[in-house]
Amino acid sequence: MKWTLVYIVFLILPVFACAQSYIKIEPLSVNTSDFSEIAPAFYFKGGIFYTSNVKTSAIESKKTTENEYFYNVYYYHNDRSIKILVDSMLSKINTTFHDGPMVAYGDTFIVSQNFNIKGGKKHKAPVGIFFYDFSNDKNKPVYKPFPYNNTGFRVGHPCLSPDGKYLFFSSNMPGGYGGFDIYVSEKKDTTWDVPKNLGPNINSIKDEITPFFIDNRLYFASNRDSVKKFDVFFSEFDENQWSVAENLPEPINSSSNDFGFICDTTFEQGYFVSDRKKTDDIYRFYSTLPFFEQCDTMQENILCFHFVDETSQYIDTLPVIYEWDFGDSIKVQAWETDHCYDNFGTYLVRLIMIDTIANEIHEVANYELVIERIVQPFITMPDSIISNQPVLFDSKDSYFPNGKIERFVWMFSDGFKYEGNTCERTFKKAGKYWVRLGFVAVDEAKHVIKKCSVLEFHVH
Repeated sequence: MKWTLVYIVFLILPVFACAQSYIKIEPLSVNTSDFSEIAPAFYFKGGIFYTSNVKTSAIESKKTTENEYFYNVYYYHNDRSIKILVDSMLSKINTTFHDGPMVAYGDTFIVSQNFNIKGGKKHKAPVGIFFYDFSNDKNKPVYKPFPYNNTGFRVGHPCLSPDGKYLFFSSNMPGGYGGFDIYVSEKKDTTWDVPKNLGPNINSIKDEITPFFIDNRLYFASNRDSVKKFDVFFSEFDENQWSVAENLPEPINSSSNDFGFICDTTFEQGYFVSDRKKTDDIYRFYSTLPFFEQCDTMQENILCFHFVDETSQYIDTLPVIYEWDFGDSIKVQAWETDHCYDNFGTYLVRLIMIDTIANEIHEVANYELVIERIVQPFITMPDSIISNQPVLFDSKDSYFPNGKIERFVWMFSDGFKYEGNTCERTFKKAGKYWVRLGFVAVDEAKHVIKKCSVLEFHVH
């Protein structure tokens, strides 16, 4: 990644919360060997915007320096008709100078662009954020600059929250913590509020760029931990504050520059940018773990019951004794009582009335009690969990009869995922969490069965 890009083009960069060995990556087909492809951004189903300085022709491609070309925004989609429509709108946005990165909200495109080119080198001209509204006319967009653009500093890397209410961006405006910081501006009716710096839990004395916001998580790139290289970080917004940003592990981050990451709400598929093969390229990432469409609340298996015969009335003045035979060799003399079984199964339960005077036995009730083990992934965990102390989650009590459980997958509300019979975690902060345990099983007819259970818990 060239620093001339940081001056002109702002990259979009989200991150995966807990990348592990089950995350696979592959380069995108739009990549070139001699030019840079950066800043993927979702637009329409299955499509992405991206920004590239690829040389298209001697006439259309203009150089910023002897070896650099200006960036433009491009669109990637497998449906040709959709691509043609979007490309026609991009032709109204791309200029002869730097354009991109870009995001969209409906028919409004939000793009970083050069402005006020006069009086300076073209590749170091000021950068601002601009809005192009195509809602009324696909050929004549309504053009508006972001009200906080300024020729004295750079404003770029636009990222809009899914509801369109918050605009995140990166800027080196005065008053920050370092070079470039992440800011947010809230939309009030038709105007944008004064940008707010997101604070020291996200920003540092180095550079923070390429914000991406989804499901209360902010993903961004920073070079805070290295001399020049960028890594992807993430922070969560909880109880009106941002958590301390955390660095993502491999395979998203590497020893090279890694940025421009976007993902869907599963956090398990999306795109990111890396120069791990010398030039900036876009990579697709995806999870090899099975996907569970539905998770049911985990149910406790019941082995303890309360027994009372509601068809008769107990009168303690009568010379009789009531005796329960629970069908497991245990008998209790009482009209009303509790009993716990040692295992699942079918039991013949009888209530006997013994006449102590006549020394006669009468059967008051006789019924079959079927205690079935629930077919489900079962989560075994400690009753009390303390922050910063390891805790073991176990699947040993999961049940799937007449078949075999092939895989267990653990999924936590903080984004951590793991495959295995057990999972050991250490939670850094107190609060409410949930854990989902899914299994993939094969029944006797060789059918693949997926089940998932969810359980809430607190970390103290």
